[in-house]
Amino acid sequence: MSALNFILASNIMANFSEGIISTLIYAVIGIVVAVASYFIVDLLIPGKMGKQIAEDQNLPIAIVAGAMILGICLIIAASIMG
Repeated sequence: MSALNFILASNIMANFSEGIISTLIYAVIGIVVAVASYFIVDLLIPGKMGKQIAEDQNLPIAIVAGAMILGICLIIAASIMG
């Protein structure tokens, strides 16, 4: 009975560590893609979004940038989930 418990416990731990590793990999990929897409959109629009948000305190640009990041992250999450 104890050998069966050891096999089951080791199998559960292997699945758990596999899940943790794949979650971290997908998280890093998602963050990299989100940041890269932000910079791509920043290149496409006139001016720099970061400067307009931080220095000029342009609230509409901040709302658009936030909505854009949320939309991109939803697309990334949907593509990762399958």
